[in-house]
Amino acid sequence: MKHLWGANWCIIGGPLVGPFSVRVTTLSTQSSLSARDVIPRNWSPKATHFTTQFHLI
Repeated sequence: MKHLWGANWCIIGGPLVGPFSVRVTTLSTQSSLSARDVIPRNWSPKATHFTTQFHLI
């Protein structure tokens, strides 16, 4: 994946197969939050996914 701008990313290459894990890191403090397998196998582009799985690292 390639970062385009803001929260937008572009898929480079073939189709991606979930589930996906996510890690978000702040620029100011370098604190990270992670969620394992938070985006399901049956995800679709432009879909919104909600979770309560985030853990401070």
